[in-house]
Amino acid sequence: MPLPAPKVLFVLTALLTGATAPALAQDTGGIAQGLNERVLFVTSGGFWEEAVAPQGDAGGEASGQADSTTETAPTTTRRGYYRLVAIRGEDNRSLVELQQIELTPGGPQLALSTGLEEINALGAYVTDIRPEDSTGTARQPGLSAFIYLKTDPTMAEPETWALFVDEFGDIVVERSSN
Repeated sequence: MPLPAPKVLFVLTALLTGATAPALAQDTGGIAQGLNERVLFVTSGGFWEEAVAPQGDAGGEASGQADSTTETAPTTTRRGYYRLVAIRGEDNRSLVELQQIELTPGGPQLALSTGLEEINALGAYVTDIRPEDSTGTARQPGLSAFIYLKTDPTMAEPETWALFVDEFGDIVVERSSN
């Protein structure tokens, strides 16, 4: 199934950014200059974590022998934070992506990126993105953020949409009722 053009553009942008990441990590002053012009808003917050079972020795399992390190090896945990990105699409409307950024010994790395179809299907213009909590201290796993958008550029006030990611990684996007 072919990807729509905006998603292909986003994937290519992510790949090109990833290819230059080691060079940019050495030159932090160049990061802002290397940012794609189509990026409208970026905010990060919340956190996620998941247990990762240690990988067993494939050779030992194939021969029917139990791998003693698999039985005694502790489970490791992957951790990271969420990033919400609004990008100007080819038609000048906004596309919103939710990303999981993994914290690794080599620095932050993109673990997962998914489009928010509830927002992207509106063909709207994102005017702002804000996390629910700007203290930088998340007490529970997940993310809550608000996305402000206009489906018509002549609208006086933007619509407010809420994004909720719970501790299991389930995503809910809904129009705010306040």
